[in-house]
Amino acid sequence: MNISHSYFLLICIIISQNSLAQEYKDPFDFKMLLSGTFGELRSNHFHAGIDIKTEGVEGQKVRSISDGYVSRIKVSTWGYGKTIYITHPQTGHTSVYAHLQKFSPKIDPFVKKEHYKKESFEINFFLTKDTILIEQGEIIGLSGNSGSSNGAHLHFEIRDTETQHPINPLRFGFRIQDNIPPILKKLKIYAFDTTLINGYNQSKIYSINRKDNTYTINDTITINGIFALGIFTYDKSNNAYNKNGIYSIKLFIDGKIHYEFKADELNFNTTRYINAHIDYYEKKKNKTKYHRCYKLPNNKLDNYKNLIDNGIIKLNDILIHQIDLEVSDIYNNKSNLVFNVKSTNRPFLKKCPLSKDNSNKNFRFDTENSFRKENINLHMKAFSLYESIKFHYNSTDSIEGVFGEVHHVHNNNTPIHKKYTLALKANIVDKLKKKTYIATTDMQGSFWYIGGDWVNGYLKTKTKEFGNFCIIADTIRPEIRGLNIFPEKILRNQKSIKLTIQDKESGIKSYRGEIDGKWVLMDYDHKKDLLRFDINNNISQGKHYFKLKVKDNVGNTSIYEAEFTY
Repeated sequence: MNISHSYFLLICIIISQNSLAQEYKDPFDFKMLLSGTFGELRSNHFHAGIDIKTEGVEGQKVRSISDGYVSRIKVSTWGYGKTIYITHPQTGHTSVYAHLQKFSPKIDPFVKKEHYKKESFEINFFLTKDTILIEQGEIIGLSGNSGSSNGAHLHFEIRDTETQHPINPLRFGFRIQDNIPPILKKLKIYAFDTTLINGYNQSKIYSINRKDNTYTINDTITINGIFALGIFTYDKSNNAYNKNGIYSIKLFIDGKIHYEFKADELNFNTTRYINAHIDYYEKKKNKTKYHRCYKLPNNKLDNYKNLIDNGIIKLNDILIHQIDLEVSDIYNNKSNLVFNVKSTNRPFLKKCPLSKDNSNKNFRFDTENSFRKENINLHMKAFSLYESIKFHYNSTDSIEGVFGEVHHVHNNNTPIHKKYTLALKANIVDKLKKKTYIATTDMQGSFWYIGGDWVNGYLKTKTKEFGNFCIIADTIRPEIRGLNIFPEKILRNQKSIKLTIQDKESGIKSYRGEIDGKWVLMDYDHKKDLLRFDINNNISQGKHYFKLKVKDNVGNTSIYEAEFTY
């Protein structure tokens, strides 16, 4: 009887915990519309949450989805901007609210204290479970556009507290209206070394015909050899125009599953493997994001199931086979692409001669790789690549603004997972060396800062990209412009001090604002080049001395000073 009673209590506790996990409340009072979904294909990462529209404005009240405590607060110029993490012990989850404009009056004093303690706008700190308790529905801040956000919205996540793995928030019953199946746009068939697709040894992209929720390709495709598939697809939800990410892709060959991808959970440690999941070449060259329906050799994502031969298709007969690609969203709205492939074991008359490879060197993905020439050294650790490549290198004589050669290191259509070491050499006078850095260039007069330090006659840096590299110098100081502050100004009803800062060469590295010799918090919006100090009750009436010091990435410094009366 006691054992039975204990078992009953245990079942009740489990049911109670599971039901609590389903009773999260929306973070907004108004109807939720999405501009981004979980697992969406982003630059170098999968989207770790959902993006909730805020009716086109900042300042909407953001509420906690459940009881808990503030466990972490982060403020950064880039990334998530102003962010609150709330741990919910009863469910084992942590909710994340990013790109905020402001923190609530209850939370803000803790944030301000940390800013002044570190004398930094950028902060990241953790709190104990008893410091800031939060109730379900409590206002924790106002929505905004901080960090790397490109428009007013709330980035919202649910994470497993123990692992910090993001979980698809749409699994937890938030009110999203969606009865629209995913849209399928294009199919890519990948040819390997000896594959022939309709007689040619080259990958081919097919347009797709749609009838209701079923898509087709008009012709039967004839293939000799192994091949693989990629799909360009996106999802939409009701009352929103945004093209969002899909939830699941399944590949069936003659009714048997061959490959499955599902966006249920992510891992920040492996999210960069998105560059192995997508067709990186198509993304860079044609701005189109294909899901590869097969795994590259160095792809460590855990989002695949039911993999046969890593998704690569081998048809060793001369029959016609049916291929079905099923794409769905999390609400089980589905679209299917169904087409036929005729397998053959005979080469076609149209077979193209394989092009001669004039590559410099083979780079294997599973070994260290190095390349050395007169003015360049390159070293790459094992597993920095997603697949083995034929590495190419050449150089161009110096162009305007560049010291020495421009080094064309392979091409930027090939992704890299780990940073590799790049060292360049050029003849530069010693007094100018401290102002030089390695940059990438589009060969049309634009340059982007990478960095570097002089070591044994080489300017040395680390980077995660291939492309055109060169050495340039920055001798120009950052630009500071006061918007509502100038020497001898009298501040009467003014609520803030605003300035813009810019550096069009190596970029802003740091800034420091002071009033009367003491550090003050200046909110930095890099998208507007705007620095803002909120006066509130932070200064007393009378004369004051304002000073702003801005430094760029090679040490050029500008100072703005102004006495003012408040």
